[in-house]
Amino acid sequence: MSYKDTGYYQKFPEEWVYFLKDELAREFPEYTSGKLLNGYLPPVCRKSLVGKIASKFPSKPEGITLGGVVYLTPHYMRVRNLFHAGSGAEAAKIYEFGMYAHETYHAIDQELTPDFPFLKGSGKWKWLMKYIARLIKTPNAYKHPMEIPAYLFQKHLKSLASKTLEKKASLNMHSYLSP
Repeated sequence: MSYKDTGYYQKFPEEWVYFLKDELAREFPEYTSGKLLNGYLPPVCRKSLVGKIASKFPSKPEGITLGGVVYLTPHYMRVRNLFHAGSGAEAAKIYEFGMYAHETYHAIDQELTPDFPFLKGSGKWKWLMKYIARLIKTPNAYKHPMEIPAYLFQKHLKSLASKTLEKKASLNMHSYLSP
């Protein structure tokens, strides 16, 4: 069964979602205009056939974005649980946010890919064909030309999220030590 969670982003602090939308607008100037008005964020499917199939790929992806929808694979929860067990709930939440930011980058990129002439809605397929063609040439996901900017985006957003937690911890410690 495949259920699209259109409010997945609500599991993150509002400040993080603001960072995500703000950075998407910087990366994709068209993000806040046209069909993506109001800061569209993609839906997420946690259990789906697409996610199960993608988990069989040699790169063992934790998520895959097709047609503007993020499909999480079984590897996603395993890795999230490893972060939680090894570094705690905050580290797991930052991992989840980074993962969502990475896949959101792909979703917005797909949404904004121009259509083929006279084929309305074909931009997502155009993006996918380009991705697969480059995947054949560069099978390493970390070196794939369409993955590199998404990984950089993910790293940046995780850094912003971490800083908010550090700031919050510092403020809590300061209020604890203040008379």
